[in-house]
Amino acid sequence: MIVMKIKYFTQLFLTNLFIVLATSATIAILMTHFLSNYVYEGKVDELKRFGSAMAKEFKKTDNTISIETVEKYQTLLNAKDATIILFDSEKRFRYAQPGVSFQIDSQEWENLKNGNQVSVPFEDTRFNRTVSFVLTPITNNNGTFAGGILLMSPVSETQKAIALLRNNVIIASGASLLIALVLSYMFSRFQVNRITKLQRATQSITSGDFDVQLNSKDRDEIGDLANDFDKMASSLKQSNEEVALQERRRRQFTVDVSHELRTPLTTISGVSDALATNVIPLEDAEESIRLIQTESKRLIRLVNENIDYERIRTNQVTLKKETFQLQELFEIVKDSLAFAADKKGDQITVDVSEKIMLHADYDRMTQVLINIVKNSIQFTDNGTVALRGYNTSHHTVIEVEDTGIGIKQEDIEEIWERFYKADISRTNTKYGESGIGLSIVKQLIAFHDGTVEVKSEEGSGTCFIIKLPLLTV
Repeated sequence: MIVMKIKYFTQLFLTNLFIVLATSATIAILMTHFLSNYVYEGKVDELKRFGSAMAKEFKKTDNTISIETVEKYQTLLNAKDATIILFDSEKRFRYAQPGVSFQIDSQEWENLKNGNQVSVPFEDTRFNRTVSFVLTPITNNNGTFAGGILLMSPVSETQKAIALLRNNVIIASGASLLIALVLSYMFSRFQVNRITKLQRATQSITSGDFDVQLNSKDRDEIGDLANDFDKMASSLKQSNEEVALQERRRRQFTVDVSHELRTPLTTISGVSDALATNVIPLEDAEESIRLIQTESKRLIRLVNENIDYERIRTNQVTLKKETFQLQELFEIVKDSLAFAADKKGDQITVDVSEKIMLHADYDRMTQVLINIVKNSIQFTDNGTVALRGYNTSHHTVIEVEDTGIGIKQEDIEEIWERFYKADISRTNTKYGESGIGLSIVKQLIAFHDGTVEVKSEEGSGTCFIIKLPLLTV
């Protein structure tokens, strides 16, 4: 089956053309009909006025009709090609032009006798030619019916006037049609150009150019579509940039994790080989085994962090909330990271009332604080990491503040990203340990219906502020 493709311009133009033709034809027909009726009715009204005037004059003379009076009216009506016929109450002619005959039907006669004028705009059967005629009753001074006046006029002149009006209507309709066709072409072309512009922009998006913008100022549906397209293009551009950024971070993260996995694996492999070949003296074997254990735990932690992140990201974590002392949690975190803090020359301090209670998942909150404190220790040398807790009217607030190197302002909102490192150069420095701990932190706090924010200045330390719903008794 062959499907013929018709361009939108052709469809739009033909549609407008059909509408214009149908409208013009309808208007022309209605206008012609109206003008024809108007002209015929105008002719009849004129004859009615003459007939009424004659009837009044005849009544004044008690129907003493003189030929001079009739001839006077006939002279006036000759200019309008009209004819007068007078007849009495017995239908006998009292005045008529030679060769003129007329037959009044019974219904017309009854109306006439009842004092009503009878008018027929178009009659072609009772005369030798097609005419318009008016019958006007004549009454005596006492009101009795005395006869009638017939005024008739051939419609040939009327038809000429109608034909002239019809020609003018056709000419006007043709001119209007021509103008409408030009305007329809211009309008169709304008609309198609707008759609073509949108189509080209769509093709640009398809080819990967997300910078295209239509910037339409039109206030119709196509203008709304163009504005929506601009929003879509901007969103796609932003998403594309985000995907590219995430891909760069993923690659960097892969490099970082590979480096970190390689280091403990190299250590484990080297020490194991040394132990197997008795390169390491027996008295040093215990220290070597401890080193293997430490590096193994490091590997397990890296793997667990990635598994944890995926479980949290896919909402596979179920919180087991309980009520406990915040001070107890702080002390657990302090003890767990005391060794790491000592190695960096840092001191962990705790400032919280034993009355402050927290309703949360104990293990997950421990994970949150260990990640944050570990991050603070990682970027603080010979400084302080302070753990503080207090209640406000609606929240329990936990603060972890360090005196470390701080974070650049433009990097603060990015630190929660999984593959983000605030300073890529840190990868191969003493701050080089990678991880996704902070991305886990933000999602776990969100699961607790809480918020976490960071305040920091480069070179002046960092403060993490966690707000959790206040425990109500």
